[in-house]
Amino acid sequence: MPTKVALCIDPASVRHPEAIGLDGECLEAQPWLEVYTEAASARASLKGRTGIDEVWVVSCDEVAPINLAASIKADGPDRPVCMLVAKDSGSLCSRVRAAGIEEALSPTDFARRYDRRKRAARSWGSASLPAVAPSTSQEDGAGETPVCPAPAPKPDPRTVLKEPKGPAEKNAFLISVVSGSGGSGKSTVAALCACLAQVHGLETLLLDFDLQFGDAASLLGAREPFTVDDVLENPSRLDALKGDSGRPAVLAPPLHIEDAEAVAEQSGAVIDLLSSRFDVIVANTGAAWADQHAVLLERSSKTIFLIDQRPTSLRACRHALDLCARLGIATGPFVFALNRCSKNAPFTPLDVSCVFGGTAVAELKDGGFDVESLLGAGEPLDLIGEGNPLCASVESLLIDLVPGIDAHAASLCEPDKGKSLLFRAMRPKGAKKRRRAEPCR
Repeated sequence: MPTKVALCIDPASVRHPEAIGLDGECLEAQPWLEVYTEAASARASLKGRTGIDEVWVVSCDEVAPINLAASIKADGPDRPVCMLVAKDSGSLCSRVRAAGIEEALSPTDFARRYDRRKRAARSWGSASLPAVAPSTSQEDGAGETPVCPAPAPKPDPRTVLKEPKGPAEKNAFLISVVSGSGGSGKSTVAALCACLAQVHGLETLLLDFDLQFGDAASLLGAREPFTVDDVLENPSRLDALKGDSGRPAVLAPPLHIEDAEAVAEQSGAVIDLLSSRFDVIVANTGAAWADQHAVLLERSSKTIFLIDQRPTSLRACRHALDLCARLGIATGPFVFALNRCSKNAPFTPLDVSCVFGGTAVAELKDGGFDVESLLGAGEPLDLIGEGNPLCASVESLLIDLVPGIDAHAASLCEPDKGKSLLFRAMRPKGAKKRRRAEPCR
């Protein structure tokens, strides 16, 4: 009797299969394919299940795909598990092998495997195929095979983040800023990322997850900001959590250090509350790695891993990456960045790349004394408008990471022109330009 393939995939990719290289396909209409859009449902259904001879893990909104693939493999060691790997990451491929996953497929290889399996299913004949079992993506009681609608047009990546969000959708682009040690510039980079995303037109939140000693709110000049425990205690306060005048919304850590542990236990709930309300969330983190780091990294769209010019920072980075490997945290979304780069700096991005086996490393230039003085005064927009080299580096990195920012838009961090664009973005809609005063006669 013909067997089936289980496909673990996020709901957005089900609606837009062209995003994974399957243009024009209706995945739920394939009788040989069982689609699962929830990790827990996939594991519960596949554990001990017969009639499924292979599992394909493409993506998952709840956990890192590598963790889901490893769990499914552990539940059924005799069943082949394959995983889609969009980018060739050495650390990810190592984890795939360590988990016993049979293959890490590139998008091209995955499309070929799908096509081969589809043609094989046709050769078996539709009469010999068993009825399609309801999957997690079908409504209860829907016993009929879904009709494939016309292929949806490919979404413009620049507008994906600006689509209206439903109350249950969790589609904020979450950027975590982490490092292996203190003093690497996490708060500074997180604050600039949040400001630049906001000024580029995305509704942005700066979430300070340095729950004991975070001061990111002060870098933005925020006075009496809401704290994480405020929102957990009264979620209705989220309605007032909004940015203004080019500055992002800010959510500060608890006022009392002793409350940090209780908040850390609810890290997942905090992110869930915030995700449907913003286009971008930038999360600052503390130097000491704790439970909230694991929760944050699992849910992050991208993670900026900062390294500074100290040799101890390189060693701390290695220790942090080893910890991620032991905990099963995927490092594929990590983007490594070397901070405080200058002509006379001890390290260059190439040096750090060699230390980590050829991993790409971005360059964040040294912004000089202005960074400390203007951010210390709570004036990040002045720093951006002056064309500070650190701001320009962060903006370039952000354009590469966030799909909602137009790569062809004029930079906000060019002197003079940057000021003009920045103040234009800050001016309320409908506001008129002031006329230059006539000289006295």
